[in-house]
Amino acid sequence: MSLSLIVPIAADRPEYEHSMPYVFNFAEDGVLLCIKSIQGLDFAKFEHIYFVILDKLDQKYHLSELLNMQLRNLGLSEEAKVLSLKVPTNSQAETIYECVKQEQIEGGIFVKDADGYFNCDFTETNGIAIYPLDRLDMVNPHNKSYVDLDDQFYITNIIEKKIISRYFNAGGYLFENASQFCSYYERLAHFEKLYMSHIVYAMLLDNISFRPFNVDDFIDWGNKRLYNNLKNI
Repeated sequence: MSLSLIVPIAADRPEYEHSMPYVFNFAEDGVLLCIKSIQGLDFAKFEHIYFVILDKLDQKYHLSELLNMQLRNLGLSEEAKVLSLKVPTNSQAETIYECVKQEQIEGGIFVKDADGYFNCDFTETNGIAIYPLDRLDMVNPHNKSYVDLDDQFYITNIIEKKIISRYFNAGGYLFENASQFCSYYERLAHFEKLYMSHIVYAMLLDNISFRPFNVDDFIDWGNKRLYNNLKNI
């Protein structure tokens, strides 16, 4: 199966008028945090890698130049592309949708959040990256989605910001069919606040199965407190 990796970094927030999105800061090894977020994945599994950013922030902070320079240095310039969206999206799901449509992506898509790191192995089927909450020393439990599993290790539920099990989404989704993802997005796009978990839940209701895949070495820099703690490690 053809598989593309998508890293959505197209949020439009008031604080970005005065400072660059923090995921474009450098880790202590000199790698941009948003690129570091994918370094635990096996790049050989992906035919293409897309970093999706917002054009007005690209113009203000030269984000595509930063990304392309590092991608070249890491030997990823052939398979990686920076997509700059002209119009801000309303959700991460819409960002993924726009990437799929504009780049005419076929096959599967792996969506990786830029605000954390993990390494893992996975099968190329519908899945969600999971990590147990009780293994974290420092955590903001309110900004995560939580996953419930049955005895056969299938996902039965996913919900935003409500702890329904010890497992939370570690920042990775795999959809084996990009066009199917888009059709579910179109069905739900009218909702004022749409999360990726809502799309997964709608698919679960239609008996489309999702498997969890466990991740290791999870590092979270998903808010200012966690990011400042990361800088002090």
